[in-house]
Amino acid sequence: MFTLQSDTRWSKLVWLLVVAVFIGDLLLPKQFNIVFAYLLAHFMAIFFKEKGDVFLLAVITTTLTILAVFFKPQEAPLEEILFERFPPIVSFWAAAFFVVRYINLRETEQQQEGRFKALFEYATNGILMTTRRGNIIMANPALEKLFGYGSGELTDLQVEKLIPRRFAEHHEENRANFHQNPHPRNMGTGLNLSGLRKDGTEFPVEVSLSPFKNREGEFVVAFVVDNTYRKNYEDSIIHQKLELATLSEALQESNEGLENKVAERTRQLEKAKDELAAALDKERELGELKSRFVSMASHEFRTPLTSVLSSAGLVHQYADRQDITSVKKHADRIKNAVNGLNTILTEFLSLGRLEEGRIQASLEEIDIPANIEELHNEMKNLFKNGQTLEYTHEGARKAMLDGGLLKNILINLISNAMKYSLENMPIIVHSRIDSEGVFISVRDKGLGIPEHEQKHLFERFFRATNATNIQGTGLGLYIVQRYAEMMNGEVGFTSAVEEGSEFWVKFPL
Repeated sequence: MFTLQSDTRWSKLVWLLVVAVFIGDLLLPKQFNIVFAYLLAHFMAIFFKEKGDVFLLAVITTTLTILAVFFKPQEAPLEEILFERFPPIVSFWAAAFFVVRYINLRETEQQQEGRFKALFEYATNGILMTTRRGNIIMANPALEKLFGYGSGELTDLQVEKLIPRRFAEHHEENRANFHQNPHPRNMGTGLNLSGLRKDGTEFPVEVSLSPFKNREGEFVVAFVVDNTYRKNYEDSIIHQKLELATLSEALQESNEGLENKVAERTRQLEKAKDELAAALDKERELGELKSRFVSMASHEFRTPLTSVLSSAGLVHQYADRQDITSVKKHADRIKNAVNGLNTILTEFLSLGRLEEGRIQASLEEIDIPANIEELHNEMKNLFKNGQTLEYTHEGARKAMLDGGLLKNILINLISNAMKYSLENMPIIVHSRIDSEGVFISVRDKGLGIPEHEQKHLFERFFRATNATNIQGTGLGLYIVQRYAEMMNGEVGFTSAVEEGSEFWVKFPL
């Protein structure tokens, strides 16, 4: 049922306008068609409280428009006059639907505003709204109560007013960072946030921030929760855990003596077991080394000793004949055999000292080129016929190394190059000192090493299949690698059968 809101002045004004237009329509001649003035009344109806009053207005203005035709003397036919009044009537109803829609939107907005106000006013958690600059524009009763302020006291204050001074100094910077990348975030988890009441007391809080924009600018809604209860609960839990830990510790202490005795006995047994296993492994390894040594020594010593005995007998015969050339020839054979025996003994002794841990690196500043030149002078009488040593150096001359260990490394590498190269072939030695370290290489054009055997090259007693007819123990490269490692160095090589090999050592500065 339609009810007119006649208790309002605005509705009275609308209805007075309707009456005035109706009277004017009756009194004015035909050329003064004022029925469209009813539209003004319809648009003024946007201030009505009830939608029914708007439709009532449309019904009344339509009725009055039609009635005026019958009360007003007309010169034209009735059908023509009614047809002329059809457009205004349509406009009345269009305006009515427009106004009703506006009232619906207004009612929806008012309802939403009412819900928001109810949520804001009656929420149990504190709600705060601030501007981009941190000015408080709204604070609900729960937040005012939480911080000890009266109604409206927080309006226009800076949000830093609610933050302890030790944190407030950096809050402006934090707020600016938040607005650079605004998104909802929870600031309480894992953080010790505190709020500052009006009376100066502090209390733990959790804060959630939500940014939003509208026509008026950028704002932030903060939801503040008093964390005192949870904080106390967490402290209680921590206290209970400490008490439980104390009880557990006391219980453990009661069994500690027995557990310690059992653990100590277990450790002793494990230690004895490990020592026994290590001793057995060491004994087995020493047995294998002894067996390999005896086998290797009996083989490697037999050939040079036979050569020495044979050449010694021949030297005696040739000396009686005064054949100086033959005497020198066999004397050289004896010398080479003795040098070979010396090399074998040196390698076996070095292996023993290495295995016993009696060799330690002692670093000192040494002149690399000078040491290599000196070594060349010592070894040049051992070269095969026509063999030469070609040496080059790059960069600085001095480095911190163990001179004795380096000398043994170079003796082994150069000796191998001499041994596995043919006569009249050069042995190329190159050294370099730069920012990457010390680099020394020894290259020959000898037998080379088969590719499938190269992975075993630094193993003890290993010898390539194409070098079994050449005297050697298979220990030299193993010793070279161990000596290099003592100076934090490394050993490498490249090799190809019938093309030769290049061995290199590299040390850090």
